[in-house]
Amino acid sequence: MSALCFRNATLLPGAGDWMPRRGVDLLLRDGVIAAEGNAPDAEVIEAKHLLLMPALVNAHTHSPEALARGRAPMARLDEWLAAQYAGGQDSLPAARIRHAILLSAAEAIRGGAVRVTDHFRQIPPSVEALRVAAEAWAEGGIRARLALMLRDLPSPSASFVPPSTEAALAIARDALAARPLVCEIGLGPSAPQRCSDELLRGLADLARNEGAFLHLHLCETAKDAADCRARFGTDPVTHLGKLGLLGPHVDLAHCVHLLDGELDQLAATGTRMVHNPVANLRLGSGIAPVARAIARGVRLGIGSDGPGSNDTQDMLEATKLALLLPRAGRPDAEWPSAAQILDIATDGAALVPGAVADIIVFDLRGAGFTDTTAEELAPRLLMATRPRDMVHVIGAGRFLMRDRALTSATLRAIAP
Repeated sequence: MSALCFRNATLLPGAGDWMPRRGVDLLLRDGVIAAEGNAPDAEVIEAKHLLLMPALVNAHTHSPEALARGRAPMARLDEWLAAQYAGGQDSLPAARIRHAILLSAAEAIRGGAVRVTDHFRQIPPSVEALRVAAEAWAEGGIRARLALMLRDLPSPSASFVPPSTEAALAIARDALAARPLVCEIGLGPSAPQRCSDELLRGLADLARNEGAFLHLHLCETAKDAADCRARFGTDPVTHLGKLGLLGPHVDLAHCVHLLDGELDQLAATGTRMVHNPVANLRLGSGIAPVARAIARGVRLGIGSDGPGSNDTQDMLEATKLALLLPRAGRPDAEWPSAAQILDIATDGAALVPGAVADIIVFDLRGAGFTDTTAEELAPRLLMATRPRDMVHVIGAGRFLMRDRALTSATLRAIAP
């Protein structure tokens, strides 16, 4: 891989350090940030007017929804689910899965994300559909984690009969046995209220034995939380812990209606909470306790959620909403700071030697940066910039977008 040097750039280093460094030469070689600042063989980009920062990470989406946006715009979650998947979005042929994911990849790049976790839903779940999805994300240039969505309990919003517990566990075993694919593969129980304890325990055992990650929805709505507490006779996080579904390898998406004690359990076990502010706003699900989670040491991520409940895959927008949404219904003490949200949105990455070269580059001549001070730069990045202000997107040292144009001819054709 050839070397690339941004000369005389402004850097936001990341990993808790969001004060700009000006006049920096940043060298990328073989997909990582090099220790030295220049090299004779490097392509040089004059970067006096450019701002570099770690790329964003989309920690939760559902790619098949890219073909069905804007449905049930006045509905809450259960009614929306019935409308969203009524047209067969959970039983797409291979060509449609590929199309949906390439659309999502193009949007992800234009919104500043180079990595994604796809909670991948198709009925019936199959290794072949998973393989198509993995190959499509790789074709789009995105490093993806695919969590195969599984369930064995019906729900009023579902228009299908879910597989049996035994069948769901069998496809989970098959999915993990199919590794390595071109994406990391994990297991994605839909949500505790849609899975039997037998299935949840079985998936937890499989993930632990096979070294796989787990990714599931939790307490997205007040009804979800009430249903879980009524069924389990205890809080949902405690119940998941008893079943083996807590730990550093576990992502819990939404967590809008968790109590402080449950947040403490997430922190103690290293379980990650994934905040999806745009979808929560779109479906009226509530405002997640992000600042209280941060204060308790909970690991967090930010997701767009699917293109059906968000209607875009723009992580710049999702990150801005993660900063601002708590101001609509939380006390001032629960407003997260710009630096905290940037840490979460970039998954704690930093532009330091040896780090993977996942970088997004903004034009400091844009209106949003006019007359900015050093202290204002990070807040302005979140509140004032849009995708049009982004010049380059680099994933593992490779241009995914250069000079505001997608580098993949396939993505340009699908999403001009």
